[in-house]
Amino acid sequence: MNNLLKNLQIFDGLNDDDYARLAGCFTLVTFKKNDTIPIQDDKSGQLFIVVEGTIESMIKPAGGIERKQGEFHPGDFFGEVSLCSNLQLVVTYRAAEKSSLIATGRQSLMELIETDPSMAIPVLSRFIGLTTRQLRKSSKFLADVVQWGEIASRRIITDDLTGVYSRVFLEDALENFFSISKSNNKPLSLLMIDIDNYSKVNELFGLETGNRIIVEIVGIIKKCISEFGIIARYGGDEFSILLPEADLAKATGIATRILHEVESHDVSHHMQGRNIPITASIGISSFPETATNLAEFKKNADASLYHAKKSGRNRVECVR
Repeated sequence: MNNLLKNLQIFDGLNDDDYARLAGCFTLVTFKKNDTIPIQDDKSGQLFIVVEGTIESMIKPAGGIERKQGEFHPGDFFGEVSLCSNLQLVVTYRAAEKSSLIATGRQSLMELIETDPSMAIPVLSRFIGLTTRQLRKSSKFLADVVQWGEIASRRIITDDLTGVYSRVFLEDALENFFSISKSNNKPLSLLMIDIDNYSKVNELFGLETGNRIIVEIVGIIKKCISEFGIIARYGGDEFSILLPEADLAKATGIATRILHEVESHDVSHHMQGRNIPITASIGISSFPETATNLAEFKKNADASLYHAKKSGRNRVECVR
């Protein structure tokens, strides 16, 4: 162990007695390729110094994919943060190849400080200085990873094209709002909206033109519901609007306004002057007036939209 310590730059300048005392704090450990390095247990943390091989650090933001943060080679150390905190670490360390390391724990270092502070304190000061430099190097990477994780999370709950909520978010919101409405005896309504003739526009003028029209229609819907509702893109040309504390009469009024605003909006400039009517078919379901449970609430909204489309489109329907 003495010879291993002497070959590490971080321990330069110590005498033979210092190396002998320090050797009692460390243990030599070996890991196979892909082994995870146990930095922290329930009681304490571990500091590791690489003797041979390569260790990779991996980070995984909430809801994200694990990404490589960095590498540690002979002479590098890691795990020092675990010595100072029992907080759960977000970084995982893994052997990229067969690797040998020397390890020490919090208790061993505390005993060294108590028994030989004149030797221990300068050594620990070197660790602190190097740790500070490592944090400066990694801070931008960590910031980038956090930002990437936030963007990934937003993509899970929002639609890339329109910026409104996604179907995944809607399903979760439906369950939560229905439960709250039922518990508090408050009304809740759901609008299912289908943009009429959208597929025809895509066939004649292409998806890019259809996308521009969809974005404009979403802007109209958002203005109509104002702060009253939550809009989500359910499919290509299908949208859902959740209206908390809106009974059937209020929901019908909002749906009718959407219907008129979409019908009167001129999108012919997107279609080389062609007059293909872009309108909306809307189905309504309301708790407790037309549905008393969540399954019925969603089923009635779908059935109402289907009825609106089969009855000629560009209309609001509510199946009871």
